Amino acid sequence: MEDIKYKEYTKEESRIYDQAMEILKKSMDQGLSFDDAVLRLDIADEELKRLICDDFMKIFIVQFHYEKGLGLKDVAKRLGITHERVTEAHKAMLQDVQITSIAEYHKGISKGQA
Repeated sequence: MEDIKYKEYTKEESRIYDQAMEILKKSMDQGLSFDDAVLRLDIADEELKRLICDDFMKIFIVQFHYEKGLGLKDVAKRLGITHERVTEAHKAMLQDVQITSIAEYHKGISKGQA
């Protein structure tokens, strides 16, 4: 099992993150594809931009696949991207959950709470 290290955002990065999420959401609500929505982001730090876009896609998958019951193919259509991209993001998201859950379990064991 690989170790996942989550980025700790600075105050400025958090502001950029929140603003970018809002832009992506509004753009998607206006009917733009995910890739066209991403083009609206003006973020110089490419790594931060990638993290934001990855997070947004995973959140979108949760909202539409798990909360609204859409199949992943329909989620891909809604995003205007390939089913393969959504499947890869979904797989990465499930791996994140698995690794985080295991890490939290082990923290509980070390504190005698399991």
